[in-house]
Amino acid sequence: MRKAFLLIAMLLGIVGVRAQIPAEVTDVMDHCRAAMVNPSGLEYEMDIKTGMGPITMKIHLVVAKKGNLSRNLFSTKMMGVDILSEEGFDGTESWEIKHDTKKDTIFITHDNSKKSEEYLQLDLDKSYKKAKMKLKDGYYEITFSEPKDKSNEVKSITVKISAKNYTMREIRSSARGAKVTMTITKIRVGLKDSYFKLNLAQYPNAVVIRK
Repeated sequence: MRKAFLLIAMLLGIVGVRAQIPAEVTDVMDHCRAAMVNPSGLEYEMDIKTGMGPITMKIHLVVAKKGNLSRNLFSTKMMGVDILSEEGFDGTESWEIKHDTKKDTIFITHDNSKKSEEYLQLDLDKSYKKAKMKLKDGYYEITFSEPKDKSNEVKSITVKISAKNYTMREIRSSARGAKVTMTITKIRVGLKDSYFKLNLAQYPNAVVIRK
């Protein structure tokens, strides 16, 4: 009997934690996950503004995924110098291009276990305990708080999701005084497998390093 009471208490505790995420928030996030992952491939462009106080940095990202295929382009400017790099996985090889004003360098490896970095926050309703949502100017604005992982330094995070097609359009967060705003500017659905393959002919003067 004592074990039965303990089991009931545990179940009630679990339900209590889950109940803090409103059902309507979970519903919106389910729709968003479906909208931002497409079997035919999905590419999005994102502008990131990050900084602490008066010091800021602007980053532009292009992220493409189709199943386990991936291709990411990163660009920013640091101390007046343009920094541009690109990486991808074509199903067999992982590759990375470091662009330089003098000569590009291309690294190629047969590491098929490499996964592209996840920039979108699609599982926030599963990793935070609380959430508040409001509808404003055609967007669901959801603020998640109290991360389940106590080591998570991002104590709250806010996302904007289109009420029309459930695509994620903005992510705002802060940790240790540093603020980050990620704004998705373009979304493209439907990518050919060939889009993820590295075409060395486009870089005739590059230094190619195979690992």
